[in-house]
Amino acid sequence: MSSARLSPVLELEPRRGLDGLGLRELHHTGNLLWLFILREFKLRYVQTALGPLWVIVNPLVPALLFTFVFTKVTTIETGGLPYLAVVTVAMVPWNTVSRTLARGGGSLVGQRQLLTKVYFPRLLIPLSIAITFIVDYFVALGIVGVVMLRFDLPVTWHIVVLPALVVWTLSLGLATSLLVAAVSVRRRDALSALPIAIQVWLYVSPVIYTLDSLSGVARTLIDFNPMTSLVEAHRWAITGSTELGATAMVGGVLMNLALVLIGLASLRVAERNMADVI
Repeated sequence: MSSARLSPVLELEPRRGLDGLGLRELHHTGNLLWLFILREFKLRYVQTALGPLWVIVNPLVPALLFTFVFTKVTTIETGGLPYLAVVTVAMVPWNTVSRTLARGGGSLVGQRQLLTKVYFPRLLIPLSIAITFIVDYFVALGIVGVVMLRFDLPVTWHIVVLPALVVWTLSLGLATSLLVAAVSVRRRDALSALPIAIQVWLYVSPVIYTLDSLSGVARTLIDFNPMTSLVEAHRWAITGSTELGATAMVGGVLMNLALVLIGLASLRVAERNMADVI
């Protein structure tokens, strides 16, 4: 009697570590990422009265408002630079990161119907949102250029680091949005608290004031804010002036890298049963 043939057995096992995020699959999903990016642009600007003009209005109006308050009502130490230049430079990374966080934090919950029907790397959704804010970043830089010309401020060789700052800014926005998006899959409280958290983050970041205005414990605590080194790096690159040392800058880069890894790990944990709880 001939021996029975054994059929091959296919075993499916969950991928471990960050490999479960589908990072290796991203280069195969370029078309899908592009579709998500186009959809994000349409959601933000097509059905609005001002359309793409919101890209200019969003950074400009707060900068003008802060300039009025901190030059007419009270004063802020700016190291001899015009306050409008100081605040518009800081608004470049702040607006990009905060708006990426505001939209990306609820991106997974907002797409729950899609996530429960078809598989694709979940990272694509918050990543597409972060990429779209590149446009806002460069428009804000254009506003800074106009302000620099208005006050006849020179541009130094420090400007060569701007490409690295673009990556730094977008990665911080992506990291924070991944953290909130992962938590919000199970706890919707994260989305309710998000606007308050962003508002608090603004006031504990040197966006509307400079580090010269701080001292003691307040200065020490703000140095641990990941936004502090990013804002000061932009001021150094564009105006040539900053109160943050090189060691603190390197620490900020390492902190940002750690946040990216934590954000990816959080998304990996949330993905395990996302379709069941979202």
